[in-house]
Amino acid sequence: MSPFVVIGQERSGTTLVQMLLNSHSALHCRGELFDPWQIDDDGNKIQDVSLLRARDANPGAFVSAAMQGADLSVPVKSGGATWIAKLGRNKGPRLGFKFLTQHHPMVLKEILPAHPDMPILHVTRANKLAQFASLQQVHETGRWTETRASAPVAPKLTLSPLWAVTQCNRLENGDFLLNQFLDQLPNPVLRLPYASLRDASRHTEMTAFLNVSDCTLTSPLKKQGQNRVLERFENADEIAAHFTAIGREAWLGAET
Repeated sequence: MSPFVVIGQERSGTTLVQMLLNSHSALHCRGELFDPWQIDDDGNKIQDVSLLRARDANPGAFVSAAMQGADLSVPVKSGGATWIAKLGRNKGPRLGFKFLTQHHPMVLKEILPAHPDMPILHVTRANKLAQFASLQQVHETGRWTETRASAPVAPKLTLSPLWAVTQCNRLENGDFLLNQFLDQLPNPVLRLPYASLRDASRHTEMTAFLNVSDCTLTSPLKKQGQNRVLERFENADEIAAHFTAIGREAWLGAET
């Protein structure tokens, strides 16, 4: 089977999708292989600068090897063009990776167009204020994922409403442009809204899309931010007044 890719923006739910897929015995999403700071191979964070340079110098060869099970922590041969060692584990016949919009542009420009049979799972989060607040909260806590059952509540934010709107616009425009791009590709695309990622019906849709047996998909991830988005802000009144005035009051309530 052809490899697959999970695509989205930061804090859109791509990590939850990765973990859900990896709970299926026939799937293995290797993670953020094109993170500029590291090769995040499903939690194995490879930060050897020589390997990052080799990856970024030849992203096509890198992703091809990764989707064939290459051990990405092994030094490359031929000046950084070849990854040859295979993974010792067997996670099933179908591999994939996760791509965020701040990752290597050649994935969008060349790799996806060159692989029209590569299925794309596009994760989006409709509530941009929640997405923006989540990103700011994890910058403060340093915990990009949370699996602890009794984790502390994320800290509240004090932010300019104008800056919040600026960042929400950036996220919304990013989704629009990515949708336009994906619509032009011949690749099969499954769009996954954040709010329904834990629904059993959505899991059935995901497994059918990737042509594997239907089963219960699970993830240990816990929600980090307050569910009522306005409660994520110390200056809640200021945020509420501004977002209500510009017609975005729907973003202030519980994220469903």
